[in-house]
Amino acid sequence: MKKFNIISLLLVSAFVLSSCGKTSDKANNKKEEIAVEDKAIDKKEDKVEEVKPQNPDQAEGNVILHRSYPRNKGAKSFTRIVVATSQDKIVGLSIDQYQYENSTSDLKAVVNSDKDFGKGAVKDKKLVSKMENEKLYSAEMKKSGAKTSLGENYEAIANFVKGKTIGEVEAFLKDKTDKQIMEAVGKTDFESTPYLIKAIVDSAKDNKFISVGHAEDPENLTFKTIIGKVHGDNSFADCLVAMEGDRIVAASFDEYQYLEDGLGLSNADDEFAKGYADSKNVLGSKLENSDKYSNLMAEKAKSKVSIKDNFEAIEKFVSGKTVDEIKDAIASKKEDGTIDSITGATLKDTASYLQLIVDASSK
Repeated sequence: MKKFNIISLLLVSAFVLSSCGKTSDKANNKKEEIAVEDKAIDKKEDKVEEVKPQNPDQAEGNVILHRSYPRNKGAKSFTRIVVATSQDKIVGLSIDQYQYENSTSDLKAVVNSDKDFGKGAVKDKKLVSKMENEKLYSAEMKKSGAKTSLGENYEAIANFVKGKTIGEVEAFLKDKTDKQIMEAVGKTDFESTPYLIKAIVDSAKDNKFISVGHAEDPENLTFKTIIGKVHGDNSFADCLVAMEGDRIVAASFDEYQYLEDGLGLSNADDEFAKGYADSKNVLGSKLENSDKYSNLMAEKAKSKVSIKDNFEAIEKFVSGKTVDEIKDAIASKKEDGTIDSITGATLKDTASYLQLIVDASSK
């Protein structure tokens, strides 16, 4: 049977999956293939308030979204994981995997693939999200002998880890063979299941890119995702929101763009990297490449606030707000693109990031 590595999006009981599209402005420097936020407005609040404590479990919020990008040697795709924890318990999980497919494939390409972003891929290839193409991808899996769909595999893994503490999952993994792990999880025939569960644990312990919120009942949240366009034609965004009723508990988002000599979302010698039109122009996360990308912002737009700090300021702003309250903030956008109520966010496309969160929450 054909192996289908890693994942796309895990559905936990309350998870809702979706994708769609929305990004604005093109890189002008031909030597540097990076499109930066072309106008970062200086505000008095140049420094973003620190929203992530040294120990996030001691934060005022009781829900933490941990975003990470695990690398699996030789992988044909890159994986994005967002794990929701409350104290040390896993209460939610979202995973999507992106890989290159033939341009003639029926699978839908990510947004901006027909624009400048698409030029980063080798000719006759396109980047796709597996979960955005769940039905078609599952059909291909079954043609190769799989007995369960993509979504069913992920749901089985999600149900296995949800409600357990990080320590309990770690203890389970200790001294277990891959076969024993597969048998314990149950309804999954993914050979990558053991790797995935280990990656979930690592992600839950990773506090580099986190978003904090508060919920009345952390174990019964609804999670929604979206792929969209927020800034120009050179990138696309990935966003997850954790919701309780009509209120956003926390949001986690990032953008992916081809970056010259940047940190790629896969290892340089992985199968995935064969999809690059230029091996030096790698597909990277703006969060993981914050220093490099922010230096370009400072050089081109005189920005004094890093892209990571801008993203965190927006995530902090939406935490605890209803969709209507965020829409009101979007409506208050000034001519220069900034929104006074968001302390520390200086990007001219701030409203577009808010709209992405609104679009995700409306799914």
